[in-house]
Amino acid sequence: MSTGKYKKLFVVAMMIMVLLFTAEWKTAFASSGIQTLLTNWFEGEKQESIRSLEMEITKEKEAQMAILKKEIAATLAKANQELADFTAQEAEKSKEELNAYTNTLLQTMEVDMEGQQEQFLLEVERIMEEAYEKLEQARAESIINTE
Repeated sequence: MSTGKYKKLFVVAMMIMVLLFTAEWKTAFASSGIQTLLTNWFEGEKQESIRSLEMEITKEKEAQMAILKKEIAATLAKANQELADFTAQEAEKSKEELNAYTNTLLQTMEVDMEGQQEQFLLEVERIMEEAYEKLEQARAESIINTE
């Protein structure tokens, strides 16, 4: 009787140990499954946060670029206008100085012969016309170069 009883007790003990081992194994797998699940969830959330952040940065960058382009265009337009005004003022000033100098030459000119005086006046007029043309050309080129 004792041998049969020990056999039954041994079988029951073995069954309990197998059950405990199986239960522990399920807990270990369940724990690793939860860990994997949480890791995947956190990874997904991290990727979504990064995408969201990148989108916000891109939107802000585009808005700032639009503002910058607008300000640059306004500044260039103002600079072009200032340059055009300056060029026109300088051209007018040069014309006035040239006229004054020509008038001074004409007043101080002493010519004995009327033909030479006429020739001198024609030459002075030709030089003034060339100077006017060069001043206008310089003004036009400075305006074109700033555009």
